[in-house]
Amino acid sequence: MQDRYVADEARVSISSLEAETIMKSTPVQTVKSILGRIGIEYEDGLPKEAYISALKEEFCSEPKWVLLMLPKVMLDFLTEVWENSVIAMTEERWNYIEYLKIFGFLAYQMGNPVTDEPNRLIVVEEMKDNFYFLLKSRKNRKLLSVYDEWEKIITGFMYYYGFIETRTLYSLFLKVSKKVISYEDFLLFIKCRTSLWPFGAILKDTFEKNEYFQYLNVENPDMLLEYVRQHENLPYKPIKLEDLIYISDAAGIDNRWRGVSELGNLFIDKMGLNYYRATVLVRTLLIMIKNGSSYEKLQEKVSILSFENAQIREEVQQAVRQIFENVPVFEYKGYSRAEYKRLSYQKQLKKRKKLFTIIDGGKE
Repeated sequence: MQDRYVADEARVSISSLEAETIMKSTPVQTVKSILGRIGIEYEDGLPKEAYISALKEEFCSEPKWVLLMLPKVMLDFLTEVWENSVIAMTEERWNYIEYLKIFGFLAYQMGNPVTDEPNRLIVVEEMKDNFYFLLKSRKNRKLLSVYDEWEKIITGFMYYYGFIETRTLYSLFLKVSKKVISYEDFLLFIKCRTSLWPFGAILKDTFEKNEYFQYLNVENPDMLLEYVRQHENLPYKPIKLEDLIYISDAAGIDNRWRGVSELGNLFIDKMGLNYYRATVLVRTLLIMIKNGSSYEKLQEKVSILSFENAQIREEVQQAVRQIFENVPVFEYKGYSRAEYKRLSYQKQLKKRKKLFTIIDGGKE
């Protein structure tokens, strides 16, 4: 049957539903948070419909918000939905729909395998009319690609640094991106992109009137801030553009850090873990290292696994030791433990050299 239920497909239908009807499923705190980030302040205690109406009016009347707030990959998916009657679906794409619902673009109805009803994506025609040509224009397509690169650069930095003052992040961003952008516009971009998607960081502005940018997987930001202050004379590790994009695309897993590939291969090839479980375990260990966990804590984490023999256990321990030494640590501003030790040694060596002055003792 042509219309049978297929979990990885969805049929597209155009609806006369109003965007505000779709947006009503969005929690009111989410709507208020978005309004606040784009500079629209409303008093508390108003009916939910008032906040939703304000968001829709601002979002639809100012074209820049859709470009700033929605990542290119989601908008590419949205235009694909607008242009096709059947769409291939993945788990990630179902997640896109949840976000697109916030702004009233799409809704969905899950199918039923018993009655052969297909999954359905419901397009809100008024939003398609407002935004289709805007998103198809060459100028805006180029701008979306620029914003996509900005997001990857910032995300990449946060996988290394974990926590950083936004003005320092801004300076590093300018050096790497080679773009001319004001600090205010940079901050607006961060506010528009954070918290809604798996962007990796949130804006913090509660410490001594400074604004900080924090990676979501930082376990103890207050303690990390103290560590960062203790290393005030240590510059943040400079990261190349291609490395920032690489680690951003890989969701924080850089196979070029010593031990990462080795450990992943051991989990999959020698211990028989499936790819998903192996990836989650490697990523968990990386996050623990970045947050300053001890080597013993890492060993506890992998000790729950079943080892076929003592040799494999030893190989895993060696790989864990490698990543422990070579993965960036937030406390050290993006340097690994091995790199930090080298920097400390070089600093001590420089101090020793300064203790001696060579005097020309030649006879006249």
